[in-house]
Amino acid sequence: MSHRLKVHLDRFLPLYVISGMLLGYLIGMHIDVKPHKEMFKTLNMIVVISMIYPMMINLRVDELKDSLKLWKPISIALVMGLVVPPILMYLLAKFAGLFFPVSSQLSLGLILAVVVPCSSMAIAYTGFVDGNLELATILVVISFTLAIGVVPLWLKVFASAYHLSISAWLLVKTILIVIFIPLGAGILTRYFLLKKLGTKGFSKLKPLFSSISLFGMYTMVTLIFMEKAKLIASKPSVVLMVFLPLLMYYVIELAFLTFFDKLIGVSYKDHMAITFTSVGKNQGTAMAIAMAAGMGVMAIPAAVTPIFQIAMLVGYVKLAKFIKRYYGCECLKKLEEELEKLR
Repeated sequence: MSHRLKVHLDRFLPLYVISGMLLGYLIGMHIDVKPHKEMFKTLNMIVVISMIYPMMINLRVDELKDSLKLWKPISIALVMGLVVPPILMYLLAKFAGLFFPVSSQLSLGLILAVVVPCSSMAIAYTGFVDGNLELATILVVISFTLAIGVVPLWLKVFASAYHLSISAWLLVKTILIVIFIPLGAGILTRYFLLKKLGTKGFSKLKPLFSSISLFGMYTMVTLIFMEKAKLIASKPSVVLMVFLPLLMYYVIELAFLTFFDKLIGVSYKDHMAITFTSVGKNQGTAMAIAMAAGMGVMAIPAAVTPIFQIAMLVGYVKLAKFIKRYYGCECLKKLEEELEKLR
């Protein structure tokens, strides 16, 4: 039953995501979110944890240590996640400026939207596509840790005139809440279930954990569009201005990583961990930095980016079958055989 549910949720993922977007937008246009800002903040955190915790139950802790030895994928992910994005977005913002006026604050907001560390959702996305979950977890922790120094450095390079600062505690607190708490709870849950049910019984439950994460993702999509509905409706011109550079950023990063990783011999599982931790960004952190600096326009790209990020990364999840074939993944045949049995 749990396997059938996971297959169903995977198959109709775009439909559920689009439904979540529309539902969230319609609700957001008819309610005032501002008085409930703290409630939404707490709810968002709960939903993120609900997506990560089930994935952590499937995490093989003994393989985390082995993932640290994978210097090639770790190096690629960190360069593509923390070094390339701000430079690429700077160039794309300049390119977009050829077609319509992009203010310096808006340009800086675009850079800020991609310079922040990877989203904790990267772990969930990696789990959805049968990627290297252990490597993704290591990369999220390393990215957040390095971001404490890297983010202020890039902001100084691109916006020294604004004298922006970042709270290191904000990043540390995010790591503790969205990574280590679900990790600890997941390890304990896995240990208890294996002891109680055995390996065979635990294997039967594994698809259920992925399904719970998918439900969490659909809920997050709805919440994001609920919160940003009036922003989208009130500033359509600004949203259109950030559309081109953001769209180009995701297309270039995803396409480059897909071909580059294959070219240098990275495995499918490692590629997926690299891709989602490099491309997916923690927009909550970006918005917090922008708002702390007192620049509303600068916060708009960070607020709008989740719309593009969800669409592009969910689309990449749906392409997993073709990417597996492109990487010559042997597990694709087994997956197709399992799906055929369920039909």
